[in-house]
Amino acid sequence: MNPPIRVLHLLAGAVFALTATACVKDNTAPSGVNTKDAAFVGYSDPTTRQTTCGNCHIDRQTEWASTKHANAWADLQASGGAQSYCYQCHTTNGFSNLAQDSAGYFGVPAAAQKYYQDVQCEACHGPGATHIAAPDETQPLATIQADTGLPQGCGTCHTGTHSPFVDQWVQSGHGTVEPAANGNASCIGCHSGQGALARFDNKATYLEETSGTWQPITCAVCHDPHGSSNPAQLRYPIATADLGTNLCMQCHYRNSTPTPSSSRGAHSPQGPMLLGEAGWVPPNFAYDETQQASTHGSSANPNLCATCHVEAYDVTDAATGKFIVHSTGHLFRAIPCTDSTGVPVYNDNCSDSQRRFTACTTSGCHATAAQAMADRQVLTGRLQGLARTIWVDVNGNGKVDAFPTDSGLVALVKANDTTQFEITGPNANVETVGKGAWFNADMIQRADGSWGVHNPIYAEALLLGSIDALYAQYPYLPAAPVAVQQQMRAREQALGMKR
Repeated sequence: MNPPIRVLHLLAGAVFALTATACVKDNTAPSGVNTKDAAFVGYSDPTTRQTTCGNCHIDRQTEWASTKHANAWADLQASGGAQSYCYQCHTTNGFSNLAQDSAGYFGVPAAAQKYYQDVQCEACHGPGATHIAAPDETQPLATIQADTGLPQGCGTCHTGTHSPFVDQWVQSGHGTVEPAANGNASCIGCHSGQGALARFDNKATYLEETSGTWQPITCAVCHDPHGSSNPAQLRYPIATADLGTNLCMQCHYRNSTPTPSSSRGAHSPQGPMLLGEAGWVPPNFAYDETQQASTHGSSANPNLCATCHVEAYDVTDAATGKFIVHSTGHLFRAIPCTDSTGVPVYNDNCSDSQRRFTACTTSGCHATAAQAMADRQVLTGRLQGLARTIWVDVNGNGKVDAFPTDSGLVALVKANDTTQFEITGPNANVETVGKGAWFNADMIQRADGSWGVHNPIYAEALLLGSIDALYAQYPYLPAAPVAVQQQMRAREQALGMKR
């Protein structure tokens, strides 16, 4: 026997009955009050925050109930700054979805507005009355698009001076679709929103899911709109030092070790570099691992990538203290350039004195921002000297050319013996010392993008070990610059090594 059909919400005075399921009911409406408008169904029980949609979609209701969206109205009232113009983003209505009007909270009597408080399902998915009436024929879908100019999606609310998430994100690398994603199937898993979501959540359903137009890494890729057990509704944790579970390292880990038959260097080795797992490991490689405890990939930095790359803070006027903007950290720049007021901008063409180093002082890692800046400058200088001793890509083609087209030790090796860099032929599957040393120099100069800051101890050890290996394998190489020799000797002394 089929289960009994329950009475649905009163929708603009009409009674809809479920024909396929028996999971939606509403008996909480005050006598004589029309609680529903023509399209939006809102809460089934506002006192318990039970959404009408959640009467059927039980799992989603449970997930959503733990999010800030479920407390949007209460949080607004508790802020002390509630104004009527805030209600579009703190209630359920047609403002942020594909609805053709702004009903919902704004379409019912004041006594019924409590049914549309908070950011419920329909705030993103659109009105649910039609879906309830014919659940097998319709399903409201949300968009994963995000931009400050769109009439729907996350950008309709998560923008402006108090929450410029989308304003900053759209300027970032995540806000741009890499051209490679349009033509290479192996790239879309990290360079398109659809590809990443297919990996992160294979049950996700959204408007652009089957579109041939690739979306960038939008908000919904990293944040689960329905909620998660991680902070900020993140799909993966950010505080796990593990390539398989850390959110950022889902993509920032590729090609971190060399493939002998490929001339391509590292691609996105930031995660393994942070954890001290990237690069070519030279023969007899050793370094003082006790120093590793003080690096950015250790327990001294529990939030790992996010500590520096997602720093949130208020920008205020230096003279008056007046609030300017709440920076959300969604430029994802560890030491962003700032404008004259201190607002971060997505731009790398500025001096260190114009950058913000304050994230580096989190957890006491660096005593002051000035000290962090000085440490970076010293580190960069040391690593540039080592990396360029190994290889300088003089002609900028990204490949090792024989000296004098390129310069450095590997260019001299290639001038003496081209077989050391073969990707076809007898040495195609051999990771020669020349290939490995080049991989490390290229990774730290280019692919890692931090000039060793992700893991200073490990980065310096890799380069010094590569130089040692080059001299041991190719005795015809000329002596290294004096400064490099001094670094090599200091390392050997610290490790008790003998030449």
